[in-house]
Amino acid sequence: MDELVKTFHIDWKLIIAQVVNFAIVLFVLWRFALKPLMKVMEKRNHDIDQSLKNAEEIEKKLKVAGETKDQIVTDAKRESQLIMEKASKEAEQLKADKIAETRSEMEKIAAKTKASLLAEKDQMINDARKEVGSLIIEASTKIVGKNLDSESNRKMVEETVNQIKK
Repeated sequence: MDELVKTFHIDWKLIIAQVVNFAIVLFVLWRFALKPLMKVMEKRNHDIDQSLKNAEEIEKKLKVAGETKDQIVTDAKRESQLIMEKASKEAEQLKADKIAETRSEMEKIAAKTKASLLAEKDQMINDARKEVGSLIIEASTKIVGKNLDSESNRKMVEETVNQIKK
């Protein structure tokens, strides 16, 4: 072994010093580099886990929000359809009311016109009777040559008018 030590020039003091130096360097690296690095890595792992949980929660909330949005849209469409149907029914009712009102007005106008025409007809007939009566009295006065009393004139006019009616 001595030969091996002399052949490779191994110095035990130097090896022990190097082992101590290596232990010191290892301790310093572990204390000031590896330990803080491990803390940073643990914090980063924790942050990543938290971010993943938050992402899953956000995804769930988005899914619920999407379903809620779809429900709201469906409800709004249904409500707008009901409003449109109600407006259509109200328009039809209003149209029917206006038509009925117009018919009523037309019937009133027609009744007034008919009454007015009947009144005019009766007035014309009465005027014609009076005119025919006076013409008959004048004609009979000229034929008979004298004016009969009013009772005789009236009877003669009534008889003539009755004959004309037939």
